[in-house]
Amino acid sequence: MDDGRSVDTRPLTAADLERILNIYLRIVRELPPDTEAGFLDAAGHVNFLPDMGKKLKAARAALAGLERLRGGG
Repeated sequence: MDDGRSVDTRPLTAADLERILNIYLRIVRELPPDTEAGFLDAAGHVNFLPDMGKKLKAARAALAGLERLRGGG
């Protein structure tokens, strides 16, 4: 049966999706507000960018650098 999903996908329960979104929100809250995090496509679907972890590491490194410059670390 072809339901439109690709071979490497799996269904998510509401609990699965809640866990994923909570993790994503924790990451997003730590980033500067103007950081690109995803996009809304023409069909109205939200697409998250896959490199959020890298952006979080960069943001944390930048903050640590600022703290060192201020003499806080």
